Amino acid sequence: MDPVAVDILKSEEVVAGNTPAATPRSWYSNVLVVAAVLFAAVSVGFVGSIFWSSLPTWVHHGGTLLTSSAWVSPAGPFGGLSMITGTFETSIIALVIAVIIGLGTSISIVFFIPRRFRTVVATLVELLAAIPSVVYGLWGLLVIAPWMEVTVNPWLNKWPFAKTIFGNSGQEFGTSLLLASIVLGIMILPTFVAISREVIAVVPQDLQEASLSLGATRWQMIREVVLPTAKIGLFGATFLALARATGETVAVALVAGSVANAQFHLLYPGTSIAAWIATEFGESQGTEISALMALGVILMLLNVGLALISRALVSRQRKVLARV
Repeated sequence: MDPVAVDILKSEEVVAGNTPAATPRSWYSNVLVVAAVLFAAVSVGFVGSIFWSSLPTWVHHGGTLLTSSAWVSPAGPFGGLSMITGTFETSIIALVIAVIIGLGTSISIVFFIPRRFRTVVATLVELLAAIPSVVYGLWGLLVIAPWMEVTVNPWLNKWPFAKTIFGNSGQEFGTSLLLASIVLGIMILPTFVAISREVIAVVPQDLQEASLSLGATRWQMIREVVLPTAKIGLFGATFLALARATGETVAVALVAGSVANAQFHLLYPGTSIAAWIATEFGESQGTEISALMALGVILMLLNVGLALISRALVSRQRKVLARV
């Protein structure tokens, strides 16, 4: 039969209300549906179990958990302010380090490194993400900590008001919040570079060539055209790297010092939410487990919020570039 006639017959069936029967699903489609439902059920069960386990702490010590810095075990009350403060301190300083180095790295890969070497350099940077966290922690403890004790800490203490800002050097093995921030900054560098490089690379070539044709230098083109066009996506990369930093565990546990003390002296030891959970959970019992679960809830909500913000910004960047 003529294809045109077939289309006419189908359209007449639809108009008459006689829609053709839907094609039955294959066994593979059914397996995918079951897998999706199972994954959703496991996710809901996981999140629900964490919230349920932390409920006693929220009921009896919810205010203390967010406002007190004293972690008293095993009966409580449990203060999580030290861990929350340490998480934000180490993550923000690490983010500053990663953004400064990572943005320069991304710009160099896209615009300055010869084309035949770009893939090699980008791969080497992104392979840093494959190094286990415990290796970063040992490297920071055995290599960076002695170097900081000999070189960085004396230099920082020469600054005006240095002891007020940084305090004295860390107590045991040179561990400190500043050391944890440096290690974290290197750990989140691949995450930021991978996303920011892609965001910068997709800036329309027409905009770049138009800027250069008007007499702008390459640096002026990057500063005035590329970065403003890609700024939303760069913010998305920043939030995603921040989410990675806040959830890091083993490396921070090794180099931060695992001391529950809410303070802002960067050369003093401290801890973060994830590191404190990792170090305390093995010996915890009773209500302390519930308190650690409550800290896990705070960390989970923080990471989910940062991830959602990152996804929204990257999606908005795609829409902006699509309109250009």
